[in-house]
Amino acid sequence: MQQDQKHYRFAVLADIHIDLENGGENTYFIHAQKNFANALKVIKKSGCAFIVSAGDQVTNAAGAEEEWQKYREIIDRSGYQGQIFEAMGNHETRFAKYGGCTVDECRKEFIRYARLDKKPILRPADKTYYVYLDDTFDDAFLFLSLGNGVDTPLIDNFSDEQMDWAEEMAERFTREGRRIFLIQHAPIYGFGAGDDNHEPAYQGSIRLKDTGGKSFRNNRRFFDLICRYKDMIWLSGHTHVDLRDNVIYRKADSRACHMLHIPALSGSTRLSRDKAGRRTLDRTFYGDAAQGYIADVYEDKVVFKGIDFLHDRIYPEYVYTVYKESPPCR
Repeated sequence: MQQDQKHYRFAVLADIHIDLENGGENTYFIHAQKNFANALKVIKKSGCAFIVSAGDQVTNAAGAEEEWQKYREIIDRSGYQGQIFEAMGNHETRFAKYGGCTVDECRKEFIRYARLDKKPILRPADKTYYVYLDDTFDDAFLFLSLGNGVDTPLIDNFSDEQMDWAEEMAERFTREGRRIFLIQHAPIYGFGAGDDNHEPAYQGSIRLKDTGGKSFRNNRRFFDLICRYKDMIWLSGHTHVDLRDNVIYRKADSRACHMLHIPALSGSTRLSRDKAGRRTLDRTFYGDAAQGYIADVYEDKVVFKGIDFLHDRIYPEYVYTVYKESPPCR
């Protein structure tokens, strides 16, 4: 097959944030339902083989079940028939923070409403992390899970078991010559795409050490993973930072894999400065910025086209081409 012949196309979303707090009144992400419905309409006609979502499908400030039901309802009403492969973000377990349920109950809700048992994936029993394999073109989509709780910067976000599995999968897929897409919701503080690395504005990202300076073992293993497999493409969300702030793609001077941030479908925010001149986020969550990507996959590259899903408009100034850096191993 010629290198300039497109293999397939998929859509990339993050931070959908269906929000029904207070019974749907005075919700934080007031544009979430409209933006999701419009995105599905655009994706349906765009020829995408499937959708990848990098976490925070629901907001879960007061229980996620009704929000999950609304999420499924919007999909069903859209007429979209393709697969949606979701990563588990920090908001999927958020209600556990307020004592409304346990983290394990939140995991079970995610498995149920993301319909993991009905998808063509490889998944350890009862786990929220999994792999989707595209065997036609030898690509692997590796979905990791923020399944340990909601205080992302204060905890070790990954279990020993999850990181053992992730390392095994990455080694296997590299040996098989597969291109690896890593979908994991939260970036690393001060490193990678989605924030100002010199003056980080978003305090909720993954930390490598706790407040006492002790290393978070599995957060560190995740960091080592993205530095070891430099041809991997990591898709993250979480910070909501707008395409217009130009902190979207990073390679960290070839120290790490390709890192691509996905702005929030529910409304982006902008990098700003507070009155003291310190870097911050304005947290406006612009309702007219329902951003994500349409990704065109070729033999030697993936072209991620930034898109305004609300108005069905590609941003020509925010197109990111990620080339393969190493030949297939087989």
